[in-house]
Amino acid sequence: MLRRLLPAAAALLLAALLAACGHASRPAAVAATGRIIPVSDTIDGAENADTLRFGRLGSGEIAVMRFVLHNVARRPLRIVSYERSCGCLSLDYDDQPIMPDEKRPVALTFDTRGEWGWQFKLVEIRFDGLPRPTRIFAEAEIH
Repeated sequence: MLRRLLPAAAALLLAALLAACGHASRPAAVAATGRIIPVSDTIDGAENADTLRFGRLGSGEIAVMRFVLHNVARRPLRIVSYERSCGCLSLDYDDQPIMPDEKRPVALTFDTRGEWGWQFKLVEIRFDGLPRPTRIFAEAEIH
């Protein structure tokens, strides 16, 4: 019975592959996982901030928090730089423009080596053409 099913399965697989040939693939949509932080050209500096809570971490642990930047501006935005209050933080992002209403994943890494107790750190993300940065606070209790 298996011998009869194998040729049929191979024919179906071949038909699917041939049907897919010549069709341009569309880029996959970004899944909005994690906190979504809106970025706009109309939000003033006080509102253009958020806090990512890492919770309790062990000293020496390297933690990664993923979040999503959502461009709610009327024009493309591109991250041009970021500043941090501590060398223990780093930001991993794609430097391609984020189109209006597009979401882009970002990762914030917190290296707790040498840190103890309650920590409250700051990352300022600067976008091309925006007068104020988006401020991301990182909070953790390190033991």
